[in-house]
Amino acid sequence: MFMTAIDLETADLSTERLFYTQTLGLPLWLVAPDAFTVQAGTTALTFRFSIQQPLLYHFAFTIPFNKWRQAKAWLTARTRLLTGEGKDEFESVRVRTRNYYFSDPAGNILEFIAREDLPAKAGEDFGPEDILHISEIGLGVDDVPVVAKQLQTRLGVEVFRGSSFEDFAQLGDINGVLILAKPGRLWAPEERQPAVISPVRVSILGALAQQIILDPYPYVLEVTPLSELIRG
Repeated sequence: MFMTAIDLETADLSTERLFYTQTLGLPLWLVAPDAFTVQAGTTALTFRFSIQQPLLYHFAFTIPFNKWRQAKAWLTARTRLLTGEGKDEFESVRVRTRNYYFSDPAGNILEFIAREDLPAKAGEDFGPEDILHISEIGLGVDDVPVVAKQLQTRLGVEVFRGSSFEDFAQLGDINGVLILAKPGRLWAPEERQPAVISPVRVSILGALAQQIILDPYPYVLEVTPLSELIRG
């Protein structure tokens, strides 16, 4: 499941824009009075102005597994890594990933995730061009099993490598995962920021063109078949 665009909200556009364009070096695609868009690999990331509170997001950028070490040096030169249990590097044998976490000025919890199952990328150095795409976005929902079943039915996605529990679930594959978290559940790695319900719009490549509105939540999933993109 590839996410081609993600639309989020923020109360401070200018500070967020500086972070994503200057600190992370992502190309700026669009600037409007109430929004900006940067390109994170093959995913367009948009922030729109909103005074809604609270706003808090967790999402992950996929990076090449073979540039894991270089990515850490690049990232720590620009921002502070988040820690948990005294460490700033994390690994999951079950889902075959290695991870770093950091935050943006709004407090959103960001992640560099390197997946062993994806192809290596040429070159020795790491830079913004090595960010492949956004591959995870967190959605706060009150009943995780019920919403997980809805998404499995509507999107045709599966639970990712056994990651399904009463208060947390991951749905998708190595290219893209929707994370469902019960509001109040604390996000890794520091486990200080709780999951909240914040507006999200996600564009996904799928088999069937459809729009999924996850009532009563402010979540919209726009699904575009790959065949339509090829024709376009």
